[in-house]
Amino acid sequence: MVEGEPAHQSDELPKVENEQPVEAEPAVAELVVKHPLENKWTLWFFENKSKVWEENIHEVASFDTVEDFWCLFNHIKRPSQLSYQCDYNYFKNGIKPMWEDGKNSAGGRWLLQLPPAKNSQLVDECWKNIILSIIGEIYDQSSEINGAIVNVRSKGTKIAVWTNNASKDNGNNIMAIGRKIKEVLGVNEKMVYETHADTASKQGSFTKHAFMI
Repeated sequence: MVEGEPAHQSDELPKVENEQPVEAEPAVAELVVKHPLENKWTLWFFENKSKVWEENIHEVASFDTVEDFWCLFNHIKRPSQLSYQCDYNYFKNGIKPMWEDGKNSAGGRWLLQLPPAKNSQLVDECWKNIILSIIGEIYDQSSEINGAIVNVRSKGTKIAVWTNNASKDNGNNIMAIGRKIKEVLGVNEKMVYETHADTASKQGSFTKHAFMI
């Protein structure tokens, strides 16, 4: 007998007397709680390949919870990784990122000029903070904000927040939004507000500034 070998071996394991069969506990499905946003948002991607604008813009995905936003945001390129002549557009669902959309036509945009986006952490951080601020609706005038766009160009990057009411009578709200944007971004760069009507009818490359901060 090998030392330590049990005196009796059996192919059958000993059974507990009066043993009752053990029922497997039912699997409990993990409850995933998502945090809803105030509005549903849509990401659009623009790449300048055609002379027809509508052929360059594509709807990517929509989301209405915090978790679904991060799932999208974390799986796409940052602005600093995009090719030149590309844009990201986040707009409230049902609003297209174009002047002609009925919910944009009477509005305008706060515009911030930044350096070229290539490998720019500043551009990426500004863009992320702008998007978080608009979908999180931290503005007292959030109902007037339709969306935001980042334009990636070789000469520089533009970040714009689009609003739906560019009338002079609404100047206090427009300025309040502009001041909040600067607070969110923590930058000292000049920002200008342009109405879509002025942008559409501009002569040359200059658009009249309705407000400045």
